[in-house]
Amino acid sequence: MTKLLITALVAIHLAASLWHGNAHTRLAIDLPAAKTLFVFTVILTAPIVSALLVWTRYISIGLLVLFLSMLGSFLFGAYHHFWLVSPDNISHLPAGSPEMHSQFITSAGVIALLELAAALYAAYCLGVYRSQSRRLI
Repeated sequence: MTKLLITALVAIHLAASLWHGNAHTRLAIDLPAAKTLFVFTVILTAPIVSALLVWTRYISIGLLVLFLSMLGSFLFGAYHHFWLVSPDNISHLPAGSPEMHSQFITSAGVIALLELAAALYAAYCLGVYRSQSRRLI
């Protein structure tokens, strides 16, 4: 059940991230190269890798990758969407349609909740897995 839930969380996170990316594109909110690399590596690729790893004997590595990527994604997104004053902040969006503003704001909130939930769930699962592993020794 844990593997299915993790896979579902990662799939939903990917869909929400693509939805948010669409709003970035439509509002012409470009990220610098370093931030784009972070998005593709930590926010998009690492969770997919973690979901694949939990289906193998490397489940603890998969859980750790999921925890770190979701925590990093949450902190990155929360800082850029809700704290740092920039065109990437929900309160300082560039000109655009109300629909695109709504999509950007809603998707930023959904992603933040998903990332926080996934990080907490991964931490919980990692703790349970490591506790069970110690009992088997």
